[in-house]
Amino acid sequence: MVNNYGQLMFVGAHSDLSCSTTPMMTRSLHVFLVSMALLLVAGCKSKGPTPKEGAGATPQVGTTESGGAHPGRTQDPHAGMAPTQDPHAGMAPPSSPPGGGQGHGQPDASGMIDVGAVSFKVPAKWAAQPPKSSMRRAQLSAPGSAGPAELIVFFFGPQGAGSAQENLDRWIGQFSNPDGSPVSDAKKTSSKVAGGDVTKLEVAGQFAGGMAAAGQPQAAQANQRLLAAIVNTQGGPYYFKFLGPSATVTENSAAFDEVIASIVASP
Repeated sequence: MVNNYGQLMFVGAHSDLSCSTTPMMTRSLHVFLVSMALLLVAGCKSKGPTPKEGAGATPQVGTTESGGAHPGRTQDPHAGMAPTQDPHAGMAPPSSPPGGGQGHGQPDASGMIDVGAVSFKVPAKWAAQPPKSSMRRAQLSAPGSAGPAELIVFFFGPQGAGSAQENLDRWIGQFSNPDGSPVSDAKKTSSKVAGGDVTKLEVAGQFAGGMAAAGQPQAAQANQRLLAAIVNTQGGPYYFKFLGPSATVTENSAAFDEVIASIVASP
């Protein structure tokens, strides 16, 4: 009877001990897990330098400092600026002159050629030719004892092709004396026609400003002469250049003066 009771008490004691330790183990496991979580959080927070510690460090690819693999668009230094005007703007030949006539560069029934803002009279012995390029508003050939000379009327838009003096200097620079030295006897005069200023130039010598068919500079040509006039209009300057053998240009110098004197504003 005693033995059975003792055995019963032992079993009961063992059962009570198991029940009492289960909550303790649960709490211990909970504490352990919480501790590990705190350690992980602390480790993440301490990873890498703080902003103060990292001052001066090389920025990583993709950050704002470096621009990354896809940096923001660099500000356009030309933003808001008007595009540079094309010096050849408006030079395409119209199908017919504004004032009528027989087509671009061709005289009408009265012998006048309309080149845009102005018109001029073709001398009796001169022949109008189709312009070779859109820069040429008119192209005429004049006969002479040393061979034909050519008058070309250029227009480069309202802004022109530089100042009058720059053009004069460039044209004079295309001539030289037979020994290669610069010419020093070029003649320049000024007048008015059709309400606009006109600057005229006469220069002679060895000419080296031509271009061959392939776009290469031509060999210098001896005994050449240029009569030129820059005619200013409200629509921009027109350039009249009469170039050819010196004798032919001299023979037709009066006719060239008549061309300039005949200039009138186009209707």
